[in-house]
Amino acid sequence: MAYAAYREPPGATPVVCETTFHVLDLTVASVDACRVRRALAACEGVGVLRCEPLLHASPASEHSSPRVRLMVRLPLACYAEVLHGVLACVPDGEIGPLTSWRAHLQRCGVAYGG
Repeated sequence: MAYAAYREPPGATPVVCETTFHVLDLTVASVDACRVRRALAACEGVGVLRCEPLLHASPASEHSSPRVRLMVRLPLACYAEVLHGVLACVPDGEIGPLTSWRAHLQRCGVAYGG
């Protein structure tokens, strides 16, 4: 998996975005990850930032199948739609905390950002 970071050229006027994004952590069985990603793709403005395989089974899970953590970027207005889509397509999973975009960037080691 590759990541890219972009900067605006010096002197460029920053674009002000009217949408404030948040990040939601979802943990699902790896066999269900494709279904979840499709459900999320159907939600306007929602995207998966990262899909991370987890090495150890969660004690909260009723199955011992391999699991993945999806970091989902979403506008706060889409939170209910995202939860409904996930709950409708997978029988088992964990819904993690909803964090602000700024807190997510700090968690990833980025000192500043939108």
